[in-house]
Amino acid sequence: MLYHLIPVPLALIGIAVYFWARKENNLKVVAVVQPLITVVVMIIAALGLLTPAANVGYTVLILASLLFALIGDINNVDMTDEKTVMIGLILFVFAYTIYPVAFTIYGGFIVPQDLIGIGISVVLYAMLISYCWRGLAGMRIAGMVYGLVLFFLLSRAVSTCFSDVFSQVQAILITAGAAMIVLGDVQFAMETFRKPPPPKFVIDLKIIGPILYAGGQLLIGLSTSYFPAV
Repeated sequence: MLYHLIPVPLALIGIAVYFWARKENNLKVVAVVQPLITVVVMIIAALGLLTPAANVGYTVLILASLLFALIGDINNVDMTDEKTVMIGLILFVFAYTIYPVAFTIYGGFIVPQDLIGIGISVVLYAMLISYCWRGLAGMRIAGMVYGLVLFFLLSRAVSTCFSDVFSQVQAILITAGAAMIVLGDVQFAMETFRKPPPPKFVIDLKIIGPILYAGGQLLIGLSTSYFPAV
């Protein structure tokens, strides 16, 4: 049975409530729903162990990343507070480093595709940092490290598309999930650290952030259940 799909509706309901809470700036609801969604995603990821082609090592790494994300979710309630943002950056550096490590350990490194991906990621990283440089001020080192981790995550996620270990479904889930996470954080960086602020056409973080972050975590969590049968 596809046990891992049973909690998915609960996660989707949670994301919808999270979207509303962030939009309305209802931090009391955010404080409950935000970590609750990650707990549900952890359950979904763990249920991948019940599939016939379960990969225990990969699942453990995904769960470890989600654990750091859970701690970060408990912390990241008021995202207007600089101390909260700094602690969140540290926690999610660990979370978003474990993901690409898992993708690399089990997917390997493929030339030349991965080299091209890394090159593109470095260019995008440099563009983002230069765009937000003035507003980063006292957070420049943390911002540079976090940005580097984000684009490392994206490049290694895309690499799963060329791996023989991951199924096509997994590659889609992982790549889409990582892209959503990165886009959400790039949007946050643009709206928080860009000085002067970005143009009005940039979509408000409160609208896209919850869906991109939580949805991305959900997709990566689902990836534990789709290893190809040996």
